[in-house]
Amino acid sequence: MNTFMNKYKFWDEYKNVFEEKDIRFLNKYYSTKSLKRLKSISQFCGCDYTNLYSPLFYYSRFAHSEIVAFMTYHFTKNKKDTIIALLHDIGTPCFAHVVDFALGDSKNQETSEKSIKDVILSDEELQRYLEFDGISIEDFDNLSHYPVLENKTPRLCTDRLDGVLGTCYIWLHTHSIKDIYDVYNDMCVLSDEKNNPEIGFKSVDMAIKFSKMVYTYATELQGNRDKFVMQYIADVIKKGIDENIFTLNDLYKLKESEIINIIKSNFESWNNFEGIKKVVSTNYKPKDYYISVDSKKRNVIPLVFNNNKNSRIDQISNKAIGIYNRIDNFEDKKYAYVKTIKKI
Repeated sequence: MNTFMNKYKFWDEYKNVFEEKDIRFLNKYYSTKSLKRLKSISQFCGCDYTNLYSPLFYYSRFAHSEIVAFMTYHFTKNKKDTIIALLHDIGTPCFAHVVDFALGDSKNQETSEKSIKDVILSDEELQRYLEFDGISIEDFDNLSHYPVLENKTPRLCTDRLDGVLGTCYIWLHTHSIKDIYDVYNDMCVLSDEKNNPEIGFKSVDMAIKFSKMVYTYATELQGNRDKFVMQYIADVIKKGIDENIFTLNDLYKLKESEIINIIKSNFESWNNFEGIKKVVSTNYKPKDYYISVDSKKRNVIPLVFNNNKNSRIDQISNKAIGIYNRIDNFEDKKYAYVKTIKKI
């Protein structure tokens, strides 16, 4: 089987775990300019463009949005929640959270996304479909009103769930499609400490298995390999904007491939970036280009139904306590650099 067919097979396997058959009401939204734009934006924040990583296939923000919509419908059977889930990322710029790094918001990563309402107001086709489905623009004011879709860390929600599962299967290849299937099919909607709906687990064993996936997800995003990729691209973006090579607004209008073509024409270091095979971490400040940045700490501590009540897995399992202690205590070295990149 050739590489193209392999990538198609891996995507098909992943999508089949989550695909819902009774949501044809989403189909009309796929043609809107706001959603089609997401097909050109990588879910993994630019990590597709360097040999440091080798995702099983190109996973776009569009694909992520579709999977999150499938998941949301699976857990809620609610049409409105599902449509909002499909549209939750329509304000994402090229390279996604890399732009937060460029804007000086690496810790929270909440600055770069355009308001969903503003995007809707610029898309007449999308407005018509929402009106047809009885959804108002005010329904997008606060996504936390839909806790199955969006919830505060360390609670589990569908957006965060795809982040963990996609990281482990597509991005880092640490878990098989059977692992993904087994974990997903043990999930159900429980009630959290405030009696709000939250995705959780039916069994302790699967909750622990998921917690191990969370460790993979959380530590990779705190590690210097990922932070080097994101900060390097962020530094290129900042310099590109400062030198009027492109504008911040271009990141919300152009495709990532178009921005990359501009970068390649203006930054020689990009060719070296594409070929990187190793990031060097050190506690000594390097002489040439390096990164030293604090990034958002990501974590999920799921609920599990056990002994006739809902509990956080770290409240009832010593194994889980060990996993989350390792997450809390994880810290990479202060600096990171690549030998072939001396300057931007």
